[in-house]
Amino acid sequence: MGPSRAIQHRINTTNSRPSGSSSHSQPSDPTEFCPERWFKTNNEVEVSSKEEGFIGSYFAARVVANMGDNYVVEYKELLEDDERTLYKETVMAHDVRPAHPNKTRPSSRSDSSANNQKFGFGDLVDAYDNDGWWTGVVTGEKGGFCAVFFETTSEHVAYPATHLRPHLDWKKGMWFPGKNRGRYLHGNPNFSEAMTEVILDEKIEQSK
Repeated sequence: MGPSRAIQHRINTTNSRPSGSSSHSQPSDPTEFCPERWFKTNNEVEVSSKEEGFIGSYFAARVVANMGDNYVVEYKELLEDDERTLYKETVMAHDVRPAHPNKTRPSSRSDSSANNQKFGFGDLVDAYDNDGWWTGVVTGEKGGFCAVFFETTSEHVAYPATHLRPHLDWKKGMWFPGKNRGRYLHGNPNFSEAMTEVILDEKIEQSK
Protein backbone atom coordinates (compact mmCIF):
# COMPACT_ATOMS: atom_id res chain seq x y z
CA MET A 1 0.00 0.00 0.00
CA GLY A 2 1.07 3.57 -0.66
CA PRO A 3 0.01 6.86 0.96
CA SER A 4 -3.68 6.60 0.11
CA ARG A 5 -4.31 2.86 0.39
CA ALA A 6 -2.16 2.45 3.47
CA ILE A 7 -3.94 5.17 5.39
CA GLN A 8 -7.37 3.91 4.35
CA HIS A 9 -6.39 0.42 5.48
CA ARG A 10 -5.35 1.81 8.88
CA ILE A 11 -8.61 3.74 9.18
CA ASN A 12 -10.49 0.51 8.69
CA THR A 13 -8.36 -1.43 11.15
CA THR A 14 -6.22 0.46 13.66
CA ASN A 15 -7.04 4.16 13.77
CA SER A 16 -4.85 5.15 10.79
CA ARG A 17 -1.46 5.55 12.42
CA PRO A 18 1.76 3.63 11.93
CA SER A 19 3.11 1.32 14.57
CA GLY A 20 6.81 1.32 15.35
CA SER A 21 8.79 -1.87 15.62
CA SER A 22 8.22 -3.92 18.75
CA SER A 23 10.65 -3.30 21.58
CA HIS A 24 11.60 -6.99 21.28
CA SER A 25 12.59 -6.81 17.60
CA GLN A 26 16.23 -6.75 16.54
CA PRO A 27 17.94 -4.16 14.29
CA SER A 28 18.18 -5.28 10.67
CA ASP A 29 21.76 -3.98 10.58
CA PRO A 30 23.33 -3.66 14.04
CA THR A 31 26.34 -1.82 12.59
CA GLU A 32 24.08 1.00 11.42
CA PHE A 33 23.32 2.16 14.97
CA CYS A 34 25.95 4.73 15.94
CA PRO A 35 26.61 6.65 19.16
CA GLU A 36 25.95 9.95 17.40
CA ARG A 37 22.36 8.82 16.90
CA TRP A 38 21.61 8.98 20.60
CA PHE A 39 18.92 11.61 20.99
CA LYS A 40 17.97 13.62 24.04
CA THR A 41 14.58 14.63 25.38
CA ASN A 42 12.80 17.14 23.12
CA ASN A 43 15.12 16.49 20.15
CA GLU A 44 13.21 16.69 16.86
CA VAL A 45 13.38 13.42 14.95
CA GLU A 46 11.69 11.36 12.26
CA VAL A 47 10.43 7.84 12.82
CA SER A 48 10.26 5.21 10.09
CA SER A 49 7.98 2.19 10.16
CA LYS A 50 8.62 -1.42 9.18
CA GLU A 51 4.89 -2.13 9.17
CA GLU A 52 3.37 -3.39 5.92
CA GLY A 53 1.93 -0.49 3.98
CA PHE A 54 4.14 2.06 5.73
CA ILE A 55 7.60 1.01 4.51
CA GLY A 56 9.36 4.06 3.11
CA SER A 57 7.39 6.51 5.25
CA TYR A 58 8.70 8.97 7.84
CA PHE A 59 6.74 10.79 10.55
CA ALA A 60 7.93 13.87 12.44
CA ALA A 61 8.17 13.49 16.20
CA ARG A 62 10.01 14.65 19.29
CA VAL A 63 11.83 12.48 21.80
CA VAL A 64 10.01 12.13 25.12
CA ALA A 65 12.46 9.68 26.71
CA ASN A 66 15.69 7.91 25.80
CA MET A 67 15.51 4.31 27.04
CA GLY A 68 18.74 3.00 25.53
CA ASP A 69 17.69 0.54 22.84
CA ASN A 70 14.47 2.42 22.21
CA TYR A 71 12.80 5.81 22.55
CA VAL A 72 9.44 7.08 23.63
CA VAL A 73 8.37 9.58 20.98
CA GLU A 74 5.46 11.97 20.55
CA TYR A 75 4.35 12.50 16.95
CA LYS A 76 3.76 16.02 15.69
CA GLU A 77 0.82 15.20 13.43
CA LEU A 78 -0.59 11.83 14.51
CA LEU A 79 -3.31 11.83 17.15
CA GLU A 80 -4.69 9.47 19.80
CA ASP A 81 -8.21 8.03 19.51
CA ASP A 82 -9.66 11.20 21.04
CA GLU A 83 -8.35 13.10 17.97
CA ARG A 84 -6.94 15.82 20.23
CA THR A 85 -3.95 14.33 22.05
CA LEU A 86 -0.68 13.81 20.19
CA TYR A 87 0.10 10.13 19.80
CA LYS A 88 2.99 8.65 21.79
CA GLU A 89 4.66 5.27 21.40
CA THR A 90 7.87 3.37 22.09
CA VAL A 91 10.02 2.70 19.01
CA MET A 92 13.34 0.98 18.42
CA ALA A 93 16.38 3.24 18.24
CA HIS A 94 17.27 2.10 14.72
CA ASP A 95 13.88 3.39 13.48
CA VAL A 96 14.67 6.93 14.67
CA ARG A 97 16.76 9.45 12.79
CA PRO A 98 17.35 13.22 12.99
CA ALA A 99 14.81 15.57 11.45
CA HIS A 100 15.32 15.94 7.70
CA PRO A 101 17.36 19.10 6.84
CA ASN A 102 14.23 20.41 5.11
CA LYS A 103 11.89 20.62 8.11
CA THR A 104 9.17 22.67 6.43
CA ARG A 105 5.76 21.03 6.25
CA PRO A 106 3.77 22.42 3.28
CA SER A 107 0.42 23.95 4.19
CA SER A 108 -0.78 24.56 0.64
CA ARG A 109 0.32 24.38 -2.97
CA SER A 110 1.25 28.07 -2.91
CA ASP A 111 3.11 27.93 0.40
CA SER A 112 6.25 29.93 -0.40
CA SER A 113 8.01 28.67 2.74
CA ALA A 114 7.83 25.09 1.49
CA ASN A 115 10.49 23.49 -0.66
CA ASN A 116 10.38 24.76 -4.26
CA GLN A 117 13.28 22.75 -5.65
CA LYS A 118 13.05 21.50 -9.22
CA PHE A 119 12.89 17.74 -9.69
CA GLY A 120 13.64 15.62 -12.74
CA PHE A 121 12.68 12.20 -14.04
CA GLY A 122 13.84 9.43 -11.72
CA ASP A 123 14.67 11.69 -8.78
CA LEU A 124 14.05 9.99 -5.44
CA VAL A 125 11.86 12.20 -3.28
CA ASP A 126 9.65 12.22 -0.20
CA ALA A 127 6.06 13.33 -0.79
CA TYR A 128 4.08 14.88 2.06
CA ASP A 129 0.76 13.05 2.36
CA ASN A 130 -1.48 11.95 5.23
CA ASP A 131 0.66 13.54 7.96
CA GLY A 132 3.91 11.91 6.86
CA TRP A 133 6.61 11.77 4.19
CA TRP A 134 6.48 8.88 1.70
CA THR A 135 9.39 7.84 -0.52
CA GLY A 136 8.70 7.76 -4.25
CA VAL A 137 10.18 8.49 -7.68
CA VAL A 138 9.42 11.55 -9.81
CA THR A 139 8.11 10.59 -13.25
CA GLY A 140 7.18 13.99 -14.67
CA GLU A 141 6.46 17.66 -13.97
CA LYS A 142 3.83 20.00 -15.38
CA GLY A 143 2.13 23.18 -14.28
CA GLY A 144 3.70 23.21 -10.81
CA PHE A 145 2.84 19.58 -10.13
CA CYS A 146 5.01 16.47 -10.05
CA ALA A 147 3.91 12.89 -10.71
CA VAL A 148 5.35 10.46 -8.18
CA PHE A 149 5.50 6.68 -8.57
CA PHE A 150 5.64 4.53 -5.43
CA GLU A 151 7.62 1.44 -6.35
CA THR A 152 6.52 -0.71 -3.43
CA THR A 153 2.83 -0.29 -4.21
CA SER A 154 2.73 0.75 -7.89
CA GLU A 155 0.62 3.80 -6.98
CA HIS A 156 1.08 6.84 -9.21
CA VAL A 157 0.06 10.17 -7.66
CA ALA A 158 0.44 13.85 -8.63
CA TYR A 159 1.48 16.37 -5.96
CA PRO A 160 2.20 20.10 -5.90
CA ALA A 161 5.96 20.43 -6.31
CA THR A 162 6.03 22.26 -2.95
CA HIS A 163 4.89 19.02 -1.27
CA LEU A 164 8.10 17.23 -2.23
CA ARG A 165 11.57 17.21 -0.71
CA PRO A 166 14.75 15.41 -1.84
CA HIS A 167 14.99 11.95 -0.31
CA LEU A 168 17.96 11.53 2.01
CA ASP A 169 19.21 8.40 3.78
CA TRP A 170 20.72 8.61 7.25
CA LYS A 171 23.64 6.19 7.62
CA LYS A 172 26.28 6.11 10.35
CA GLY A 173 25.72 9.70 11.35
CA MET A 174 25.65 11.23 7.87
CA TRP A 175 23.06 12.21 5.25
CA PHE A 176 23.34 10.63 1.79
CA PRO A 177 21.28 11.70 -1.27
CA GLY A 178 19.00 9.13 -2.84
CA LYS A 179 20.14 7.67 -6.16
CA ASN A 180 18.23 8.40 -9.36
CA ARG A 181 15.75 5.58 -10.13
CA GLY A 182 15.01 6.44 -13.76
CA ARG A 183 16.49 3.30 -15.32
CA TYR A 184 14.57 1.10 -12.90
CA LEU A 185 11.28 2.79 -13.78
CA HIS A 186 11.63 1.87 -17.44
CA GLY A 187 12.02 -1.77 -16.39
CA ASN A 188 8.97 -1.72 -14.14
CA PRO A 189 5.91 -3.23 -15.89
CA ASN A 190 3.58 -1.20 -13.65
CA PHE A 191 5.03 2.13 -14.78
CA SER A 192 3.62 3.98 -17.78
CA GLU A 193 4.77 7.34 -19.19
CA ALA A 194 1.30 7.78 -20.64
CA MET A 195 -0.19 7.50 -17.15
CA THR A 196 2.18 10.24 -15.98
CA GLU A 197 0.60 12.65 -18.45
CA VAL A 198 -2.92 11.56 -17.50
CA ILE A 199 -2.54 12.09 -13.76
CA LEU A 200 -0.75 15.42 -14.21
CA ASP A 201 -3.46 16.72 -16.55
CA GLU A 202 -6.16 15.55 -14.14
CA LYS A 203 -4.46 17.26 -11.19
CA ILE A 204 -4.05 20.51 -13.10
CA GLU A 205 -7.72 20.45 -14.11
CA GLN A 206 -8.80 19.79 -10.51
CA SER A 207 -6.75 22.74 -9.28
CA LYS A 208 -8.51 25.25 -11.53
